[in-house]
Amino acid sequence: MRVAALLLARDGHDVTLIDRVADPRPVGAGFLLQPIGQAVLADLGVLAAVRDRSSLVRRFEGRTRSGRIVLDFGYDDHPQAAGLTGLGVHRATLFDLLWGCVGRTSIVTQTGFEIDDLRSTMDGWVLSGAPGRSEGFDLVIAADGARSRLRRRLGLATKDVGYPYAATWTIVPDPDHLAGGVLTQTYDGTRVTLGFLPTGAQQASIFWLTRTRQLEAFVAAGPRAFVDRARPYAGRLRPLLERAPGGRLFGARYRDVVVPDPVVLDGPRGIVLIGDAAHAMSPQLGLGANLALADAWSLAAAVRAHPGDLPGALRAHARDRWANVRWYTWLSRVMTPVFQSDLVPIGWARDVLFGPIGRLPVVRRQFVDIELGGQTSPWKTWAPAARGGPLELTVAARDRDRPRYGPPRERPVR
Repeated sequence: MRVAALLLARDGHDVTLIDRVADPRPVGAGFLLQPIGQAVLADLGVLAAVRDRSSLVRRFEGRTRSGRIVLDFGYDDHPQAAGLTGLGVHRATLFDLLWGCVGRTSIVTQTGFEIDDLRSTMDGWVLSGAPGRSEGFDLVIAADGARSRLRRRLGLATKDVGYPYAATWTIVPDPDHLAGGVLTQTYDGTRVTLGFLPTGAQQASIFWLTRTRQLEAFVAAGPRAFVDRARPYAGRLRPLLERAPGGRLFGARYRDVVVPDPVVLDGPRGIVLIGDAAHAMSPQLGLGANLALADAWSLAAAVRAHPGDLPGALRAHARDRWANVRWYTWLSRVMTPVFQSDLVPIGWARDVLFGPIGRLPVVRRQFVDIELGGQTSPWKTWAPAARGGPLELTVAARDRDRPRYGPPRERPVR
């Protein structure tokens, strides 16, 4: 939401940022910022600041409790991704940086505004709810998450169901870099996953996937019970796990959401869903935040390319994002039962086949391509993220990452 606001404000549009929380704060622990998301932040001019407070993640390792290799690959396994890395980012870091950028622009912020309805008027879209009513807007961007109220109000989803498995997260200190530059996971069939993600400066996130119906009880039991449950699966990273009682647990539920068309038009005005509001999916691929960043960039680029034609811009944005979102929605739906479900025999096949197949160079390259976040199929890439595109993944070689937020300027475009 904040990235979309900043990108549009940078192009000279009047922007109002509405948040339902009176005192907005980051929710959750860490996430993996892939090259596609890094490219968006580089274009915005904040990637260097994010990188300085993040951990480099170079490899992915997944093993069974007995030590059998299931996944073992890194960015350098793909010739076109050599030198790229993921960034383990604390959500609070990105939140603080972006909120600080918003404060240095003329973006208007309204907090504590719980939107429960919207309607079209002669003055534009009017949002209503606590604490009152908004002015009219030409464009409403709904970035209100997987449980989007606006999505339900508009009836845009053809599928909107909760996943049977959820996640519990905690952050622990890692000054001795035990997690290294590796996203590490341990599996016990398809019902148990324990993961470690280097996060922020000298920290690591620990996550445990559990049944959604057990999530509240699991979180309420506290960090010590979490450590007792996870200890048999921690292996060499057990010293990290033992630090968990000093922190707190976060719980996260997930949804499978399909929105065939994220755009609503009313004459020259429109509404568009982005991020999880438009395409929530399982966390197995770890790409939700990255796809949301790509949505924000695409929307701003489409508005810039269609001056004075908002309907045309929204249609262009929807066409631009369709293939990338469709591919990862499908891939997430296929891969989730393999790693987290009650279909135990699938886990047996995974443990036997994935290791040997994953030693093939072509398969390793495909694993990396998936994690880069830009695929539209096994053979094609979302055009802005392709080699030579405006968001080319080799962002480190480009002079994009510079501050872009000085004093507010006059904005003639509404």
